[in-house]
Amino acid sequence: MQSYLQEFPVVLTASRLSQPLSESPNSMTIIERQMIKASGFRSVVDLFRLVPGMYVGNAGANQPFVSLNGVTDQYSRRMQVLVDGRSVYLPPFGGVDWSGLPLRVEDIERIEVVRGPSAASHGTNSFYGVINIITKDSAFLEPDSISLSSGEMGVVDAAVQHSGANERFDYRLSYSYRADDGDNPEILNDSTINRVFTMRSNFRINSTDNVEFQFGVNAGILGKGTKGQSDKDPFRTVKTLNDFQMVAWRHAWDSGDESKFAYYRIGRNATDSPKPINWNVGPSLLGADISQSTRQDIEIQNTTQLWQENRIVWGGGIRYDFAEQPLIFSSTHGLNQARVFVHDEWRPVEATVVNIGTMFEDDGAGHKNSSPRISLNYHIQPQHTLRVSYATATRNPVMAEMYLMAEKNQYWSRAYVPPIMELRPEKITTRELGYVGHFGELTLDGRLYHENVRDIIGLDFYADLSDPTKPSSSFKNLTDGNFKGLEISADYRWDTGRMNLNYARQEASCYFSSYPTQYFSSNTNYTNPITLGQYLGAIYQSDFLNLCRETVPTNSASVLLTQKMSETFDFSTGYYFRDSVRVMDVYSALPAESSMHRVDFRLAKKFGKEERPGGGEVAVILKNVFQDNYTGYGNVAQMANLLFKRRAYLTANIYF
Repeated sequence: MQSYLQEFPVVLTASRLSQPLSESPNSMTIIERQMIKASGFRSVVDLFRLVPGMYVGNAGANQPFVSLNGVTDQYSRRMQVLVDGRSVYLPPFGGVDWSGLPLRVEDIERIEVVRGPSAASHGTNSFYGVINIITKDSAFLEPDSISLSSGEMGVVDAAVQHSGANERFDYRLSYSYRADDGDNPEILNDSTINRVFTMRSNFRINSTDNVEFQFGVNAGILGKGTKGQSDKDPFRTVKTLNDFQMVAWRHAWDSGDESKFAYYRIGRNATDSPKPINWNVGPSLLGADISQSTRQDIEIQNTTQLWQENRIVWGGGIRYDFAEQPLIFSSTHGLNQARVFVHDEWRPVEATVVNIGTMFEDDGAGHKNSSPRISLNYHIQPQHTLRVSYATATRNPVMAEMYLMAEKNQYWSRAYVPPIMELRPEKITTRELGYVGHFGELTLDGRLYHENVRDIIGLDFYADLSDPTKPSSSFKNLTDGNFKGLEISADYRWDTGRMNLNYARQEASCYFSSYPTQYFSSNTNYTNPITLGQYLGAIYQSDFLNLCRETVPTNSASVLLTQKMSETFDFSTGYYFRDSVRVMDVYSALPAESSMHRVDFRLAKKFGKEERPGGGEVAVILKNVFQDNYTGYGNVAQMANLLFKRRAYLTANIYF
């Protein structure tokens, strides 16, 4: 069987089992440490430009978000994101506070991206896919280091790292300061200051038992506000505190089986002050928007070799999510969730691998779901594999969708009430045909997919008309969608360099599965001379159904080229292309994001031995070298035509 495993990288995220990429039940992208360094990216989110079909957006430089293949908005609620296996998906809005993660790009060992539903392994919200960020294990000792960066747009970064070990204990400590002025400070107050401290350690109790400890904190100061909106979105400062704690125990049995117990807690506190609480009277009435959210999770997992051709991973967990945000919730909210999962890898014959599994979940809000998945991987030859898979997943409503309660002109200009009808979980079904193959130094990975998404939750305008002076909106299961596409990745290596290429072509269409509450209303109090129903019909057609096809770029691609120029000089360049795209909450009155043709350069000079005491590196990084005038995400007029400007900065790393 070893002939079928050679050359293919080993992955863990898709099934929770360690498998070669050619035997994974999903298509996957692996972003390795070498690629991370060559890209020159300062932020974690930018790294996902190297994933075929993945959208990277920014609601301001300090509010990045990502999505894969389908409907998204700035909260990006349909991607599961893990850091060393712990979910960083936070209530109440869902999504990830990317700019506030207690995580340095320099601490990342690799990123595994599952391109397709993986709820069978990672539960609700593993809808379009899963991102698993794996940091460097403290057992792999590195020399102590100092790094510095400085450049345009106010970039000032500094970091120190220290590690140590003895026979039974090892650890790594890091502290970093990161600051910049944002992308367009004359229009958006999107500056960032982050102070991050992290610790990762292992304690080896004996030859079969290991305990891992991790914790981290990110104290952030974020700029907020939009020029020309002093009454709605004034320039101001938001203070955030994101933290996590994690402990995991692993036991290796004599049979080769393994058991794991893990507990983690993540939390986020934010104070947005001043925050307008009455837009009609101007900035004289201002208050603080104070929010707190936490997630605590306990999980048990067992990996068992049933017999030579069959192994299984199974387990379960409980989770508690808590949120408090007085401006949008009338009370605090907590959800107790439970799950059990099982995944089986079976080899009926030498060249065939069958992966089958499911997860059953109770989200604590009345929703009980199962998410089965099955794949068949057939090794045509030892280095060429076909995959056929069928997968399902659910996305349970987040707290804001279920419990949002806001007065008119308080948090938003619109008033909100909880849903008039009980929300159902969104569901996705994916059919996929994939291929993985080796041709000497060239590796190819491709997939054709078709996804059907049902019961997409959307905004239900004018849902509650009980008070004619304060019509209230809500959320409702409104639409279904079909998404299909082709994704291709190629990786070619030679003695002194490497090229990684990704391409995706996607199509989307949406249609009503239900209708807004007032879709057929004859009420004329708000939209004379036409009825409210006619008005809503026109709005939903123009701003949702007609625009659905624009929510994914038809074509997108990336190329990352790395070349060793001499013993001391390395050069890399990245090209990032994307057709025009429109995030779902950017309405027809505003332009879509323009197409992008962006080129980045990185030139590094090494001295001493690489990553050894006395060694180091100095690099100059240029972003958007040829000043491609592409626009980004903008859901208000002031943001809609902002350009990503050319910028440069210098970095230095010293090891001692």
